[in-house]
Amino acid sequence: MPDQSNLVRIHRITSDLMLWQGLRLVPIGALLLGLSARHSRLWPLAVTSDLAFAAFAVGTLFAFARLGSYYRRRFGCVTPIPGAHERRDRIKWQVVYPLMLVALLFDLRVAPAFFISGPVWAAAIVAYWWSTGRGRPHYFVAAAAMLGLSAVQSVGLVRPGRPMGSLFVAVLGVIYIVGGTLDHLELTRILKPVDD
Repeated sequence: MPDQSNLVRIHRITSDLMLWQGLRLVPIGALLLGLSARHSRLWPLAVTSDLAFAAFAVGTLFAFARLGSYYRRRFGCVTPIPGAHERRDRIKWQVVYPLMLVALLFDLRVAPAFFISGPVWAAAIVAYWWSTGRGRPHYFVAAAAMLGLSAVQSVGLVRPGRPMGSLFVAVLGVIYIVGGTLDHLELTRILKPVDD
């Protein structure tokens, strides 16, 4: 019989099961890297053409859906408790996401000397970690990477505006790929596959 701390951890995970399905983030991360490559002279990849990038985006959506099927087959489905995350969803959509978007648009359009999206997105990552069951220390590394972007721009290693935006998207892509893989490993460590 699992101990009490394990039961609490399993409850936290299953109440947000889709948000622990990390492999679904990997193709999104690849798409973000492709998007960054389209605006960078450093990576002359095939995804820089419009047609190739559109095909890549469609492939990403297909992979996301197929990975969802994989998780349903492997771990089953969880019926959410109605209203269980109502407060969190309200704060997320009315406060957190608008702040993240406004900060990024400000950084891209106004191009201030300090990259304000760094601390804003770092705080959002920690809040996401907290609200989705905690337990994954790599989220603190992701938050530190966002803060690191502000430091990189502040010391003049990357120009504000579009160059920083391209680097931001690339770092976000790496966070999605690495973090998604680690989320998946953590999920498979805690939950065992279901029987048909």
